Amino acid sequence: MPEPATDKHYEEKFESPLWKMIKQRATEKDISYAAAALEVVPEYQRSIRYKDREWADAQIREQNEETARQIERDTKK
Repeated sequence: MPEPATDKHYEEKFESPLWKMIKQRATEKDISYAAAALEVVPEYQRSIRYKDREWADAQIREQNEETARQIERDTKK
């Protein structure tokens, strides 16, 4: 197993979609992140698929396939 410091995924910059929306709204309206969050979070919550079983199953399958590909790559090294 590679060391975390050398794993490329640890070096990738990650920003959650919610955080991107908050920063964008704060910049657009020249308001604080806290004020922007109060506006953005309700919109974001409506976009979350809490009860969409098909979508959730597809996400799980995709993650399992990615994990299998990573294991296969790691075992070839």
